[in-house]
Amino acid sequence: MSSTIVPGDKLPIEDPSSTKTKIGPGIYKEPKSQNLIPSTAGILHINQNQQQNSQLVYIESNTKRYIPHNNDFVIGTVTGSIGDYYKVSLQNYSSSVLLSFMAFPNASRKNRPNLTNGQVVYARVVNDDNDSTFETELECFDGSNNRESGGFGILDDSGFVFDVAMNFARELLYNSKSPVLELLATRVQFEIAVGINGKIWLKCGEGLQNGQEHAQQQSGGNGNSGNGDDDVQMRNKNDGGNGDDDDAESLRARNVRNLKDTLCAVEYLRRCQTSQPDKFKDHLQAAFKSK
Repeated sequence: MSSTIVPGDKLPIEDPSSTKTKIGPGIYKEPKSQNLIPSTAGILHINQNQQQNSQLVYIESNTKRYIPHNNDFVIGTVTGSIGDYYKVSLQNYSSSVLLSFMAFPNASRKNRPNLTNGQVVYARVVNDDNDSTFETELECFDGSNNRESGGFGILDDSGFVFDVAMNFARELLYNSKSPVLELLATRVQFEIAVGINGKIWLKCGEGLQNGQEHAQQQSGGNGNSGNGDDDVQMRNKNDGGNGDDDDAESLRARNVRNLKDTLCAVEYLRRCQTSQPDKFKDHLQAAFKSK
């Protein structure tokens, strides 16, 4: 069920006291009365589950300002540190939120990530008490098991971060029937992280790698293998000394291919956010046509 609603309207839903009710974006619960009221204008969606006697209520709207809520999946950029916390920006021109040094799987005083300004993290909102003196906080581990990442953590620099409309980000996150990503997978291999704050991290293929990352992958991730270096030098001599040049040329070619794939994928996603599902295939062909 869906209908247009504005703040001040009465929600046409079953009594929350008799039906288990989950609320999503655009719905506010008054602390004292526990009444549910619309906090934004948009399309009201009510998903009812008769078997479990429950209902999901949320308002779909194309808002531009992100307001953190508990259990939101977000992408943020580290902008500094204060005390035992990193300061993380979730949106331009908005207040920073906090990410504890210990908010990572198996983190301890001696074993914790050392983040620098500009690094990007995929995190979960755990404290959205904006009406108090407490700051909004993030965590980078699974809510049910703090030893598991649950897909959260540091996003590597080989990916690309870009902005999309917040309603499109919610569509990618919560609509399992959306064909957007399934269509993209037919053209390119990719990794993706979607933040409900309107940010997407995308990595096509191996992403953009530098020479040091490539060398570590070739040596199995161990850069301290002296025998490996001797073997490489011997092969270079046998090949006439062109081994390094060939590796560098191959790395540049892969980087160019991955960069083209990434830019085409970004163009495809940006086109899909403003069109109907029947146009998605056309957008995919148009985005990858110039590749």
